[in-house]
Amino acid sequence: MEKDVRKKIIEIIESKREHIIKFAQKLVQIPSVTGEENEIQKYIANKLQSMGLELDVFEIDVEKLSKHPFFVPLEDYRKSYKDRPNVVGTLRGKGGGRSLILMGHVDTVPVESRSSWSHDPFGGDIDNGKLYGRGALDQKGGVAAQIMAVESIIDAGLSLKGDVIIENTIEEEAGGNGALACAVKGYRADAGIYTEPSGYTIGISNRGAQFFRITVPGIATGIEAKWGTPNAIEKAFYLYRAIDDFSLMRQVEVMKLPSYRYYVLEKDDLNYLPFGPKDERVIDILNQNIVPTGVCKINGGVWPSSTPEQCILEGSLECLPEEDIREVRERFRSYLLQACKMDEWLRNNPPNIEWFGLWFESCITDVNHPIINLIQKYCREIVKVMPKLKGGGGSDLRCLVKYANTPTVIFGGGCGGNAHGVDEYLEIESLINSTKILALTILSWCGEYS
Repeated sequence: MEKDVRKKIIEIIESKREHIIKFAQKLVQIPSVTGEENEIQKYIANKLQSMGLELDVFEIDVEKLSKHPFFVPLEDYRKSYKDRPNVVGTLRGKGGGRSLILMGHVDTVPVESRSSWSHDPFGGDIDNGKLYGRGALDQKGGVAAQIMAVESIIDAGLSLKGDVIIENTIEEEAGGNGALACAVKGYRADAGIYTEPSGYTIGISNRGAQFFRITVPGIATGIEAKWGTPNAIEKAFYLYRAIDDFSLMRQVEVMKLPSYRYYVLEKDDLNYLPFGPKDERVIDILNQNIVPTGVCKINGGVWPSSTPEQCILEGSLECLPEEDIREVRERFRSYLLQACKMDEWLRNNPPNIEWFGLWFESCITDVNHPIINLIQKYCREIVKVMPKLKGGGGSDLRCLVKYANTPTVIFGGGCGGNAHGVDEYLEIESLINSTKILALTILSWCGEYS
């Protein structure tokens, strides 16, 4: 790419700074909790249409998609896909260039306690260089950056050789059927960029994940007989400790896998973590839990003075890219059933172990793929940072890599903090920088047509 073309793009993005910020603000101001994505998708569809892109607005065909082995079954809070479309916009190239998918999800997790926020979670407030609101970082900043990057190329009067496909998907927070539907519909490209928040690092992989439910039996009786009666809650805590033991074993065994090194965090990675406090102690904690397995929900008992008939444990287990989540979950089952043999009650009354809800395959993109080199080049040019390659948790990345046959990396979501938490925020300057880096990468990858 000629230097004067790069300069022109940078100047246009700088001139559009307020426009870009206001676009990101507007996205935050439209609530789009998983299951309620219709309004934001209407807004995005109108935007892409105004840019002259080919538009494909489609609802998920459950009958068709449910035949895919990694379809995530519907649950109560998202019973239907009616009025919850994916929105895909395509900027057609003139031919002879490489194609690129830019993908971002528009749904967010809910806001639990508005009173705890210092800013309205749907106000799109800007304070001290930060855009506050639910989804500002995860991941409306990335959605804004990918759309604004393409708009800047159009505004510059430039044409591309290869196609650019912008996928704005639903339901990432609940398993990723939106991104899966795009893959099943046939959207694919020579490379992809998934604009989840990664700061100035490049995500090359995601862990596999599986939700589990363990129903532990007991005997219901009055509290007076508790000493001679198997208490489902006590037996559940026995299994809780066994799950912790399994998790510790897993931390050791994955150290030998080649992808492990991409998951080990260093102190300078702290600035780019989207979750948790910016505290160096977090690094040590996360490095001890590279492949999380744990119980996060417990339900047992119906009356304060009665022992429960059952206790239910729910949680999640994960794996690295070299592992198959189906094999790992069967090892988990075998480990727990073996632990049950050490307890007289559980030996004769084993728990029911089942898989439900969310499950992800793991994936990884070749570290030598040329899209990585381009992002590194322009990140160094714009922010003077050489992005490290990192692994990440479960995400929609796998839908492009595994089901759309599109080598994809995570970049462009910007820097910030408190994703999924109180006072979630996106650093404004990182939004502008991400837009620049994405625009330059698009031009180089797809090729300028002259």
